[in-house]
Amino acid sequence: MPYKIDWERAGVYRHYYGDVTVAERRASLVAISADHRFDDLRYALTNYLDVQAYETSPATTAEIAALHIGPMFTNPQLMMVAVARRPDILAAIADFQRLGFIKAPYRVFPTLPDARAWIDGQLG
Repeated sequence: MPYKIDWERAGVYRHYYGDVTVAERRASLVAISADHRFDDLRYALTNYLDVQAYETSPATTAEIAALHIGPMFTNPQLMMVAVARRPDILAAIADFQRLGFIKAPYRVFPTLPDARAWIDGQLG
């Protein structure tokens, strides 16, 4: 399992590392959205900085984006935040956003401190 999920006071922090497959991305989404704490989350922060290989395609990006529709409907206050620098991951996130399946804020930052500072600013 190339990810770790940590529940925080107002959100969830997911850290991907190593070789990440679509199945593992799907499993991490299910683990988060099926948890009883999901409806109270204000942010979901995903760190991609330690990813070595990232399985993606336009079809799998669309699948993962579609899987967000239900959870985002049940928790419309959720902000999505990513920390990434790899061009393939940045392109997949941009494709995800372009699909327009969800309307939640989705911001990408190059460092974890930048992402956390933005989250803190949003939470007030």
